Amino acid sequence: MTAYAYTTRAEIQTAFNTLAKLESRLESKAAKLKTKIAAMKAKHEAETAADMAEISAIRAAVSVYAEQNRAELTGNGKTKTAKIGNGCIKWRKQPARVEITGDMAAIFTALKRRKLARFIRVKEELDKAAILKEAAAIKTPIQGLNIISGGEVLSIETGGES
Repeated sequence: MTAYAYTTRAEIQTAFNTLAKLESRLESKAAKLKTKIAAMKAKHEAETAADMAEISAIRAAVSVYAEQNRAELTGNGKTKTAKIGNGCIKWRKQPARVEITGDMAAIFTALKRRKLARFIRVKEELDKAAILKEAAAIKTPIQGLNIISGGEVLSIETGGES
């Protein structure tokens, strides 16, 4: 790696020109790489499409057979697993979940009306944006709360996307 040191404005201008060319070359190579990856991915998907379709068809047929013959395969429900050859069929219960499809305000109102407010969580959290806006309102320090002033960052831009 070359060590650079500039002493004049003209040298900095030359450096920016070099930076712009290098960054442009990197972006071009990245675009070519993305194109090659997309082409390889498309080729792979085309080559494996028939196998994926056959796998899906076999799995669907095995599922139909398993559901139709569940009692026989599980010993009338004594097990949740059936080993067949070098494969295995398993029945597993999924955990229950809550799905929200309606208006949250209406749901909150309905829960409160039915005296089920215990299902509503009230979360307290600091409003950091508000603290930053009114930092002067905190006259005496609060242990564990620090307001750290933002620093200054030097940014070098060449006009390209980097």
